[in-house]
Amino acid sequence: MKKKTILTLIIFINTIVFSQNISGKVTYVVSMESLTKEKIDSISKSFKKKNIKMGKWMRNIFENTPNVSAYLEFSNDESLYYVENEMQNDGKPVFNVNRTFAGGEDRYYKNIKTKEFYHESDVFDELSLIEIPIKKWKLTQESKIIGGYLCYKAIDLSYKSNSTFAWFTPEIPVSFGPKKFVDLPGLVLEVQLKRRKIIASKIILNPKEEININKPTKGKRVTAEEAKKRYSNFWNSLQKQ
Repeated sequence: MKKKTILTLIIFINTIVFSQNISGKVTYVVSMESLTKEKIDSISKSFKKKNIKMGKWMRNIFENTPNVSAYLEFSNDESLYYVENEMQNDGKPVFNVNRTFAGGEDRYYKNIKTKEFYHESDVFDELSLIEIPIKKWKLTQESKIIGGYLCYKAIDLSYKSNSTFAWFTPEIPVSFGPKKFVDLPGLVLEVQLKRRKIIASKIILNPKEEININKPTKGKRVTAEEAKKRYSNFWNSLQKQ
């Protein structure tokens, strides 16, 4: 009980000390633990059971997992998360499955005042603004230092195994973070999801140059429920092939 009281007090004090006119830019490194040959062979066998052949190009996809940089810009009540431009090899784009996990071409926009939270995507063969449902978190007392900031661990309750969690810092009292990992009482500096990790490598607060959020506005609005249904239909059609 005493530890919970201390954490609550820290969050309360920092929220008062920092004005609402806080802005910044965070650079994240998105990494993915490489798959072993045995693991890839296991995936290949599971594909065969579904009459899907894993060719050399697909093996290259699993083996090609270099780190990717992503960025979060925030100003006052809104934020935008996006991934660096795609790497090129001899003028041709190099597919990186880790980049897909990082967010790919999608841009994630959040506005606290208007309660907007969506990502811009062309996953449905047309540019869409897809609504993102709010996550439920379980705050813990576990803490560590990231980039010089005291962070606390929060468990993502949308995963039953409790294997996905985020580290947020009340010292930067904004409810922003990478991708869908937001709505915590502090900026999210690290996310761990099984073999994948998103961790802040550079944090710039209140830069001299004003940050202007380029809000995504083009595209068809798609609700979270509609998106879930479309994704489900897509995967069902793949399994039937």
